[in-house]
Amino acid sequence: MEKDDITLLLIAQNARMRIIARLTTKHRTGYHIRPECDLFGRGMIPPDAIEFLARQGLPAQNRYTQKPHLNRLLRLLTPFKDFTKDPEGLNEVAIHLGSLRSVERHEDVEMILEELDAI
Repeated sequence: MEKDDITLLLIAQNARMRIIARLTTKHRTGYHIRPECDLFGRGMIPPDAIEFLARQGLPAQNRYTQKPHLNRLLRLLTPFKDFTKDPEGLNEVAIHLGSLRSVERHEDVEMILEELDAI
């Protein structure tokens, strides 16, 4: 295996993709629902991973929430899906990225949560 393959495997093993639904006071509805990817939890990102992510056009950070960043991570991690911490979460993010509606009312929150539970 080449160095990039080993680095990508390390990233995949430490990646957790999921759709989160958190209580918040920042939104009118009281909920924040979005896809995200956590890399390396709160730990330090290894220098090889920082360099690899930079070459892929990604900033080195522990949490990704922007759609372009998540799309790039999906493209990179899909072949290594079985090595991620949550393979089902990766599938959910792949399915719902870009299709989740904005949350304006409490009824919207209920509809989105029902959609997510249906999968």
